[in-house]
Amino acid sequence: MTAAQERTLALDVQVLGHAYKVACKERERVALLEAVAMLNERMEAIQSGNKSISVERIAVIAALNLANELLQTRIERDDARKDAASTPEDILSVQRRLRELHLSIDKVLAEPEKIL
Repeated sequence: MTAAQERTLALDVQVLGHAYKVACKERERVALLEAVAMLNERMEAIQSGNKSISVERIAVIAALNLANELLQTRIERDDARKDAASTPEDILSVQRRLRELHLSIDKVLAEPEKIL
């Protein structure tokens, strides 16, 4: 990693019309700006449904919604990993079936006159 990528930046960002100065590493800049855009979009959507709601409440609702989505994504990822992970019995069963197929192929190849 280069020194430039490790350099800390102070970014000026806008969220729901409010200015914030946020520190981040140079290599994290693009991701942070995408996160700001996503948060701003969510907060604007919440605000559009109720103009009298405070910015603090909008921020909390947006944070809870994003945290819930993150947790759901983690659960789905973990479930997918569990589904992809084979048990030792599954592996043994596949290995046994492969050996049977290998023996069948060897048997057929040993008698070329029967192939045609």
